Amino acid sequence: MFKRNNRLAKTKDVEQVIKRGQSFFSPHFVIKFLRQPSGVRFTVVISTKVSKSAVKRNRIKRVLRDQMRTRVGNFKSGDYAIIVKPIAAKAEAKSLGPQLTQLLHTLKLLSND
Repeated sequence: MFKRNNRLAKTKDVEQVIKRGQSFFSPHFVIKFLRQPSGVRFTVVISTKVSKSAVKRNRIKRVLRDQMRTRVGNFKSGDYAIIVKPIAAKAEAKSLGPQLTQLLHTLKLLSND
């Protein structure tokens, strides 16, 4: 779980990031990034189109949140919305975390550890 100051929890904030944020695409994710002057906040959005099973959706969320939580100090300041695509349900949940980290390094949203 993220610390309270690292959560993007309010609906209006999430909608603003999704609407106005810069989009980056990969086979498994869409990353929306909205630059903010200070602080880093995250949310993971995963719909029932990805998987009907809440257990699978929650497993994917936990893996992705853990990857971001352990590297929170290395992110550029701003708001991040990670939107999971349906193809991600077919991949092994453990492999999604490293894929997200690699994508963030490639996009230069995450500095090297």
